[in-house]
Amino acid sequence: MNITISATELGNYATRYSCLRCAWVRMHIKDLPYQAFPAIFSSIDSFTKNVIATHFEKYSSLPEWLGDIGNVTENIKPPNWRKFHRTDEATGITVRGEADAIFRLADGSYVIADYKTSRYNPDRKSTLLSYQMQLNAYAWISESYGYKPINHLYLIFMEPESQKEYASSNFSVSQTGIALGFKSNIIEVERRPEKLIPTALSKVHSVSKMKTPPDSRNRCRDCLKLDKMIVKMTYGISNDKN
Repeated sequence: MNITISATELGNYATRYSCLRCAWVRMHIKDLPYQAFPAIFSSIDSFTKNVIATHFEKYSSLPEWLGDIGNVTENIKPPNWRKFHRTDEATGITVRGEADAIFRLADGSYVIADYKTSRYNPDRKSTLLSYQMQLNAYAWISESYGYKPINHLYLIFMEPESQKEYASSNFSVSQTGIALGFKSNIIEVERRPEKLIPTALSKVHSVSKMKTPPDSRNRCRDCLKLDKMIVKMTYGISNDKN
């Protein structure tokens, strides 16, 4: 079986104790109800990319609040996910994706960034590990397309200005409606695709060979939701004592 996996999905294999049952379900059973991604976040991410690209076209530089990235001389339009992929020789698995941003620095090196419409929370370690894997997958793919060396990877959190102080300011209202502001928070991610990608793809390869789902990781929330849904569909809601 030829396996193709997205960089985002590969991120679910990032933690040491990732739930392989959930991985099996996502691989073999697509579009479960709890896998839906709100379209509003895609719209905000697209808006963020357009704002930054337009600013670079006008001023040949990134906005001031992205200054920590370095001296950017080129804003490269990332290849579409249909064309942006790489196949691992050891497992035969293809990883695909579409980076949010690829920048070329003055020293000839490259930077990959990923925008997240969220507040940065350092305590959400499993989520951050997933993001780290996603960015390293983009780096792994990019270098096979000649974008090298990639020396830096960044998560750029666009945090909504939803506090009362902003809501009561003049910035929150425009001529056509309300204006939600965003504050950036730039977090550098360790670049180590040579170590992360083979380990993750080995897990993917193992899951792909399983004809039935493995046991759930202890107290996996998604597995509990799925089991509850199966019970209700099998026996009816009236028999659900919970």
